[in-house]
Amino acid sequence: MTVEGRPRSTSFSSTPTFSSDLAKLKSSLPQSPSSSSPCTVSSYKEAIAIASTFDVLGNNSTLTPKLKLTSEDDWIDFFQKSGAVDTTTSTTNGGVNVNMEKFLRYCFDMAYKMPPSPSNRVLREHVRGASGTVPSLSI
Repeated sequence: MTVEGRPRSTSFSSTPTFSSDLAKLKSSLPQSPSSSSPCTVSSYKEAIAIASTFDVLGNNSTLTPKLKLTSEDDWIDFFQKSGAVDTTTSTTNGGVNVNMEKFLRYCFDMAYKMPPSPSNRVLREHVRGASGTVPSLSI
């Protein structure tokens, strides 16, 4: 008996990976040997243009349904929530500095990070509250 592989469905896509999105990011930025932060851009427009290419923000990502990124203001709010925006550093055009690698890490955390597990105490209280007594253990 031979088992033949089924053709892969075209409705599924591969899961975005941090390394592939980071490679996209690094290839989209000019590398400056004197720059201490090569993944920083100095305008929201540039940051939006680069972030729009990330697979983690693509149509098939688990993050996309959680976000509304239809306007520039939506994007700016998202950048600011990520902690990647530095408004204290002066820029040549009076704008902002956006650390795109930090922003990318934030996107992957939002898309794939599991919520913290409840503490052991909370679980015990839930079991006691449900039955009124602590269940006995039998070995």
